[in-house]
Amino acid sequence: MNNFEKDQDFLDLLSAWHENKNLTPARRKSLLARLMNDPGLRQELAREIEMAGLTRAAQAGEHRWLELEEILQSGIPQNSSGFENSIMEKLKSSSQKSSKKVFSFPQLSWIGLAASFIFIFSHFSNQQQDKQGVAEIIRLEGKKNSGNIKRILAKGEEFSFEQGLVEMAFRESGVHLVGTGPLQMTLVGNDRVFLKKGEIKLVVPPQGIGFVVDTMERKFVDLGTSFVVQANTQGSKVLVLDGEIAVGARNSRPSQLMRKGSMADFDRGSKMKLRSGIPSGVPEISVPPRVLRPASLTGNILGFPKDPSKLDRNKDFNHGISRQLLPLVQTGFEREDCLQNLISGRPIPFNGIAGTYNRFPEAASLRTYDSNLGWLAWYKGKIKAPQPGRYRFWGYADNHLLVAVNGKPVFEGSRYDSAFRNELNIFRNNHPSFPCLNARAGFARGEWFEAEESTVRVDLLFGESSQNHTSGILLIEREGEAYEKTYWGQPKWPLFLTEFPEEKQVAELDALRIHMEENIQGSFSISRDALWQVSSGS
Repeated sequence: MNNFEKDQDFLDLLSAWHENKNLTPARRKSLLARLMNDPGLRQELAREIEMAGLTRAAQAGEHRWLELEEILQSGIPQNSSGFENSIMEKLKSSSQKSSKKVFSFPQLSWIGLAASFIFIFSHFSNQQQDKQGVAEIIRLEGKKNSGNIKRILAKGEEFSFEQGLVEMAFRESGVHLVGTGPLQMTLVGNDRVFLKKGEIKLVVPPQGIGFVVDTMERKFVDLGTSFVVQANTQGSKVLVLDGEIAVGARNSRPSQLMRKGSMADFDRGSKMKLRSGIPSGVPEISVPPRVLRPASLTGNILGFPKDPSKLDRNKDFNHGISRQLLPLVQTGFEREDCLQNLISGRPIPFNGIAGTYNRFPEAASLRTYDSNLGWLAWYKGKIKAPQPGRYRFWGYADNHLLVAVNGKPVFEGSRYDSAFRNELNIFRNNHPSFPCLNARAGFARGEWFEAEESTVRVDLLFGESSQNHTSGILLIEREGEAYEKTYWGQPKWPLFLTEFPEEKQVAELDALRIHMEENIQGSFSISRDALWQVSSGS
């Protein structure tokens, strides 16, 4: 494959494609002549369009491609010498109706097929924009360009302003973008933007992993992070604030990873200047050896023994501990005979569920379990709501999270491969746009339940399918109560707690909250007024 990184004709063609602008007659003529006579250039340009997600490879089933396909396959033999001419003749009348074209040619009949594709895609992308939009402007401050700026931005739309600040949120992925002017960028799709000029900061939640920022020099692919991209006539820059990204070249060379703290400059000659980065991660929540109090909600860590003689390896290994505890859940937490083949750690108090846990079982004295088969913490007791009303849980876990009230499951926030999620048929409503720490878990909510003056019995299961590392969060909402919201619109529901955290844990939770607010636009609160009271001796 030819290397077109330094080819100015190729760069100008790519710029014209992304920016939806006409070229001067002289420059247009020279570029068309080059396209017609250079198959390698046509091939590379088509590949770049495909990378942008604007060809059939990325848009199969989309109406505008199906319409294009119908035109291209309208009975004209592909070996006909007039094939390209016939296609363009069919488009002449309709193409004049489009106000935004990559090219505006007085004579279209001699354009090569790759250039025809560019023209056709440009036409139909403007005619078939997503009416719902791909992003919504949350805030716009400063000096705008002439004309009105729409609040809802459609696929393929160019956004620009002279100076100030703009905040926008992408609807499907939950990606949060902050841009500073002067700014020129094109919303290529739900998960891609082309930045020509300006600076943008992106906060990408796990469900938005794979979001792409294109510049003239490079493409930057998110791998779960927050990063800043700058672009101008001299080149582009990227700074990784958290997590990591993949930096792709405009040729066949493999992508390069950049991690937290890394910064790189890219000039128009495709040279890269990279600074080393530092590791990052979600703050870990410790499991301190707290003293059990009479009013503590207590639990035990459960796991399979390491002794293989006590296991049906085929059954247990395939389904793990969530499968083992299904009878317990199905019988309203009354049937405990499914626990006979499990071992248990020492009793531990419930400290809430938030953040990551790297050594949870060992901290709870579960030291002889088979880590390949997973573990579960089972907390139980009678609790009383901070005030009467209707409540529901929000959250997720990688892998298992389930809450039951008076024996009935009211919340399941497990990962896709948990037996709790696949076999119990518990009400669950997913909210993929809400930020979460693990993409495969997904942010979920449960059904409402009543909590009056009397106590209710609660059973809570939280754990991992294999090994030690896990993560999750469990929040609770009271119906009718107003909560502060993040920019993205997630209410800062309080952590579900039965005791106010000790000083060390408060500091850890504060670090987690700050991490979520700064990096994924998620949050939560810790409130004494939201504590659930444990019945003495429960």
